[in-house]
Amino acid sequence: MHSTFAALTVLETAEVSSSKACHRYERGVTVFRQDEFARGLYCIHHGHVKVSRTGHDGREQILRFAGPGEQIGYASLITGEPYTINATAVESSSVCFIPRELIFNLIRENTHLALRFMQAISHELDDTERRVVELAQKTVRERVAEALLVLRETFGTDDDGETIRIQLTREEIADIVGTAPESVIRMLSELKHDQVIETAGRNIRIKNLRSLIQTANLAQ
Repeated sequence: MHSTFAALTVLETAEVSSSKACHRYERGVTVFRQDEFARGLYCIHHGHVKVSRTGHDGREQILRFAGPGEQIGYASLITGEPYTINATAVESSSVCFIPRELIFNLIRENTHLALRFMQAISHELDDTERRVVELAQKTVRERVAEALLVLRETFGTDDDGETIRIQLTREEIADIVGTAPESVIRMLSELKHDQVIETAGRNIRIKNLRSLIQTANLAQ
């Protein structure tokens, strides 16, 4: 998704640049928490942030990973309600903060920016609805395979073109899939046995991309 701020004029861009504050977050550090009120908008300059939600049972569900050029927390900023999500760095990341008052002033003055925010919220709703359907209809094996493909697309691969360039715990992968860590471990073992992937600690190497796509039930 292209940056929402591509709709800004040159003068508006300069105003944002002079008002934003950028901070570095190391892996595991929280950018903002669920139930906090939005004080502004967070824009990712470098690195990746996981967007998750904590259920009543205390379990985390990873909804997506946001990367460079993306904004997080805009829905709660617009509605004025507390965050329904958590944002946590999954690698060393640079995230910029733009104050709420400036965002609202820009939205009032720039209808193109307002439309971009509406589009962003609509895309997020579509993604949420798609995920609900997948959790209901896909098997754990299919969801694990798809999660690996998402990680590959989001973070890229090492120089070998096969090893996913992010090291997540089995618990974190389970939080993406929406299942227990034991189920993820079992599915990864099956994929390894079928020579679709190789694992070495937290490193996951995709040996047979076509087979993994088929396993995820994404083949055309």
